[in-house]
Amino acid sequence: MSDDLKLHEKVPNKSEKDAVGAATTKIKRDSDEFKKLTENKNAKIVFKDEEGTGADRMMTTKLKTPLDTLADSVASEWDNVKLRVTEAWDEKNEHGANSTHYEARGADLTTSPIDGTKLGRLGRLAVDAGFEWVFYEDDKHIHASMKK
Repeated sequence: MSDDLKLHEKVPNKSEKDAVGAATTKIKRDSDEFKKLTENKNAKIVFKDEEGTGADRMMTTKLKTPLDTLADSVASEWDNVKLRVTEAWDEKNEHGANSTHYEARGADLTTSPIDGTKLGRLGRLAVDAGFEWVFYEDDKHIHASMKK
């Protein structure tokens, strides 16, 4: 559709730091900040969980809300397709400095089954779901994040 995101498009069209703020801390497992996170158990979402720790299910409540909305939108948009989260909270320092993943308020998104042709539409659905910053980052995924 004409309002689907294009590769490298950002909504709003500014840096993530300017849109939602850079991370200032890295949440550690068993910290007070970690205890405030929510485990997303939405059956409409496939969590990659390559770490095997459940880290990708851990997020702020503020991130969980649009993620759950987006999962419903994906289910309505395509038959037999689910939202796939490849990364949410990052406890292994796999992202750049000040990444929102360290504060569990950023998520990397695709579909299951994986289909790169759906990413532009997924990006638009993410904007409509209420994420405060959405970035069609590359041909593999959409990054979406929230303010603190």
